Amino acid sequence: MTIAQDIEAKLERLTEQVARLTEKVESLTIENKILREENALLKRGLFGRKSERLEPGQLSFFEANAEASPVEPIVPAPKEPAAATGHGRAPFPPNLLRERIELDVPEADLLCPCCGKQMKRIGEEVTERGHCIPARIVVKEYVRTKYACPDGHAVKTAELPDGVIDGGKYEASVYAHIATSKYADHLPLHRLEGIFKRHGVHISKQSMWDMLVRVDELLAQPVLVQMRSELLEESVLHADETPVTMRLEDGKGTKNGYAWGWRNLHRAGEPSKALVEFRTSRGRDGPARFLGDWSGTLIADGYAGYDEVIRTNAITRAGCWAHARRKIKEAVDTGSSNAEGLLALVQKLFAIERPINEQVQAGEVDREQQLAMRRAARGEQSKSVVDAIYQEAERLDGLRSTVPKGKLGKAIGYLMSQQRSLLAFLGDPRLPIHNNDAERDLRHLAVGRKNWLVFGSQRGGEVACRLYSLVLSCKQCGADPEAYIEDVLMKVATTPASEIASLTPWAWQAGRSAR
Repeated sequence: MTIAQDIEAKLERLTEQVARLTEKVESLTIENKILREENALLKRGLFGRKSERLEPGQLSFFEANAEASPVEPIVPAPKEPAAATGHGRAPFPPNLLRERIELDVPEADLLCPCCGKQMKRIGEEVTERGHCIPARIVVKEYVRTKYACPDGHAVKTAELPDGVIDGGKYEASVYAHIATSKYADHLPLHRLEGIFKRHGVHISKQSMWDMLVRVDELLAQPVLVQMRSELLEESVLHADETPVTMRLEDGKGTKNGYAWGWRNLHRAGEPSKALVEFRTSRGRDGPARFLGDWSGTLIADGYAGYDEVIRTNAITRAGCWAHARRKIKEAVDTGSSNAEGLLALVQKLFAIERPINEQVQAGEVDREQQLAMRRAARGEQSKSVVDAIYQEAERLDGLRSTVPKGKLGKAIGYLMSQQRSLLAFLGDPRLPIHNNDAERDLRHLAVGRKNWLVFGSQRGGEVACRLYSLVLSCKQCGADPEAYIEDVLMKVATTPASEIASLTPWAWQAGRSAR
């Protein structure tokens, strides 16, 4: 080998080595960027604000590129100044029980200090103060009169009112209080045990669990069959799921179970219906079993577990722009300034919808007017905003700084993979642009999870989710869950199957409101 050939071979090896090292540096740079983003996101989760609203300075990118955007800036309509509400304390609601305590001036002080004449009553002045009566157990003694035949032929005793169970020690009100305390107020059973001890009564955790199982068997299971049936009559449903830790039956460790939330569209003046199911997995059998052969429009995030039932039942899938916004916001929070313009555009979609939603909440427009306003706004404004969003997403996707596994790359990937479902709202004014209502239902469960930490078993998860369904539906229709459970618990056994619809939380509350 000549010297020239030797040098050429060495140069070739060095070139290959430099190429490998360059590739490795680029790989490490990408990995470092991803780790920096994750670190920044974790720090923000611990110490930063959680809101997805933009900071004033975050709009600089969008403003600088406004001329290139086909979307006209939204100018909010001027609002009339709110009427002065004044100061002072709000009065107590008129439905609260009131105890009248009459206070009179002593007889000796009823002489006028100026002329000495007897003063006459001219009216009264009422001052209200709130008074709290701590919860306590009251023992009801049912004293039943007994009668006997003088000749000893027969004995008759007054009938004992029905209880939750034959020979039961507690009234339905105690069952209802325990169920509400655990599933509405998130009190673990060991805390409830301590609270009852302060009231002079010992009810063990096991006894309380047995009482919750009884509420589930007698009330939740039959009523939820009707609730599910009514929910599946809807043409549009929300769906979401959240993980919940569950203890294994053998007591050796834990695994993830999943609470699947289902609800109807929120419509002003109509009851919102919520239902939660427990499954041991996040697999496709969860939505498939619940939906059966239902077909309509399903509002959900991008989770692939819904794909099979959507395909099998020919369901229209609608996406959630709040999910898309959250992913873009994470990219902004981790220092990706390129994402600021994209986030501003997505925020404009919500800004277009906000005035309409505010008018609905204020009762200024009815359902038909809401749909007409949405149809017009989405055709005239939202469509061009969506076009601009995808133009910007494609531009960012082509930048070398956009790493597919980075936060911005993932946000763009979500936009692209979910494009069809994210555009569904443009053609159907019934649909909200987000799935926040379903997420809000499951947030109630997530708040409780911080207190009770885990489901004790698979059965525990199933009972809990069925009772959460009752509590959430009561919450949605304005019913007191404790009053509902106490009342319906004593009615369900004697209610014919043909009338079980009258025992759903929304029907029960409607019946009380009509009285």
